[in-house]
Amino acid sequence: MRKKKKKEDLGLGERISGDVRFVNKDGSFNVRRVGAKVKTPYQDLIEMSTLRFFSIIIGGFIFINIFFAILFLLAGDDALHGVDASVSVFVRFLYAFFFSIQTFTTVGYGTISPGNLTGNIIAGFDALIGLLSLAMATGLFFARFSKPKAYIIYSDNMLIAPFNGQTALMLRVANLRNNRIINLKAEVIVTYMEKEGDVLKRKYKNLPLEIEKITLFALGWTLVHPIDQNSPFYCKKPEDVESMQLEVIVHLEGYDETYVQSIHSSSSYLADDLK
Repeated sequence: MRKKKKKEDLGLGERISGDVRFVNKDGSFNVRRVGAKVKTPYQDLIEMSTLRFFSIIIGGFIFINIFFAILFLLAGDDALHGVDASVSVFVRFLYAFFFSIQTFTTVGYGTISPGNLTGNIIAGFDALIGLLSLAMATGLFFARFSKPKAYIIYSDNMLIAPFNGQTALMLRVANLRNNRIINLKAEVIVTYMEKEGDVLKRKYKNLPLEIEKITLFALGWTLVHPIDQNSPFYCKKPEDVESMQLEVIVHLEGYDETYVQSIHSSSSYLADDLK
């Protein structure tokens, strides 16, 4: 029985053409989604930049306490015991704002306290929201800081050079951090356009490497793809490579002993990056 040939695909389809990058240099997907999107606040808070994350946390903290400070003011002059009713509204607002912060964080210095039933109810909800918010913020802090990230750099260009009596495609990777990465595996995939009859189709092919896995990633690693008759680069001139609209996608996967978790890293090269 004839064995069916396995079809190679990255999940991007066969009809995508043009000089478009599928994977950005930083490893993210170069995909723009149009239409309805599923909102995932947790994912956004985990993946957003540190500056934006802290801006949202601090902004939310200030907004919530301003909200409860206004509620204390609306509850009347006797809602807060220890605040002089003769002072201006702005000064009373400041007292209410800082009292809300003390209640929100469960500090409670004792100078100001709820003065009536309404004030106690508002303070109770303020404390509840504070406990929940601080618990959520703590969880987000831990999730962000405990998330493993591979600080792996890639060479700016790929190189075709002599190798063991033939030519080979080469690129180099290195670890920027002083951590132990073990069992690092590499996968290199090339995607290019090929004409089948009158139709241009995008092809995907795994490039065999001289060494696909190393045990210790202590220094750098040169990924070498020997160019033989089965390679898409075989007997190709620079102008041929340019017309193929190719992209070489590199994916690394290893085990970080610091985080005790697997890490991933990706990057890509276009025809212009081939030297």
